[in-house]
Amino acid sequence: MPRAQVITLLLVCLSAVPIAGTALWSIGYTVTEVLDPCKSWEYPPEQPISIQIGPHDPCRAITAHTESKAHALIRAATVPGGMLVASMLALAGVVLSRRRLLITAGIGMLGQTLFVLSIAPLTFVAGLSFIVLARRLQPTLQAGSG
Repeated sequence: MPRAQVITLLLVCLSAVPIAGTALWSIGYTVTEVLDPCKSWEYPPEQPISIQIGPHDPCRAITAHTESKAHALIRAATVPGGMLVASMLALAGVVLSRRRLLITAGIGMLGQTLFVLSIAPLTFVAGLSFIVLARRLQPTLQAGSG
């Protein structure tokens, strides 16, 4: 692997790994919330909540969510899942020396910036860095070209 490609790989890793880690944490958190028996789902926000906890119940407190379990899982698959896919595409683009793949990852990450307001600066910088770093990749020669 040429030195320039190794440096590009390290720079892409520097941008992609924190986002991939955050995405994995977010997906894991949502899955544990959905599987937690002490969570109650689909409560109408305008109605009062009335829950009784007995002395032998495994739950000491119950958390009520207004969204459904399916909606929470779909949200986890699209937003953090999209960040994870963009990070993996970026890494694959560098390893395979595919500029278009790295540019696609950058555009995807920039698109995620609209949905992840808390880490929007991180996704914005990562998306731009993927696009800028794509210029550093050397195209690979295809078999039969000359």
